Amino acid sequence: MSQDLPTTPPTAFGLESFADLLPVRDPIPGEDPGSFEGFRAAMMASLIPGTPYECVIAENLIAIEWELVQHRRMRDSGLRVLIRKAIRKAIVRQKDAEHQSALEASWERHVEAGGSEANWNETPFDRDAAKMAGEHLAACAMSRDPETQARAYEDVSALGMDPVEIMGEAYRSYEDSVTHHENRLPELEQRRREVKRDFDALQRARPVEATVIEP
Repeated sequence: MSQDLPTTPPTAFGLESFADLLPVRDPIPGEDPGSFEGFRAAMMASLIPGTPYECVIAENLIAIEWELVQHRRMRDSGLRVLIRKAIRKAIVRQKDAEHQSALEASWERHVEAGGSEANWNETPFDRDAAKMAGEHLAACAMSRDPETQARAYEDVSALGMDPVEIMGEAYRSYEDSVTHHENRLPELEQRRREVKRDFDALQRARPVEATVIEP
């Protein structure tokens, strides 16, 4: 019995491509604009499905791979939030300590000049400005520019904090927003292995002379 695969073109079914069998995927806010289209095109070029069913399985596999990528991005985003909080708190502590030290020195000068508590004008600590300074340092520490990042690491180290230890503490103190994505990864990786196994089995059963379908 011949094992030749049918070579009926998609136009015979009123389709321009067998990829039209599946609904168009709408973008999700938070994804890099246009990134999925490039990812899908590269994956399809690698998987080279040869039948409509292979196209469907390939799309399923691509969806899982993409979800893995996005969960890692969201997990890492959650880690960056934790790291940003740690750096911001360190800056606020440092600025507060500097403010208290300056206040004590100012008070001593005030007393030495004959002043009293009645005419002492204490400058309040600007916590909002300290938080902004912390946010700026955290942003620099996560900059894509290596020089900016290196300078920020030096500033973080000057606070008595090791950047690697901060990252380690962030991993150890997972919040729900991070844990959810971390827990999803093994499940998705298992699904990927299962779908890839099915896809590979389909391709192994394909005769050598089968024509690759352009999805």
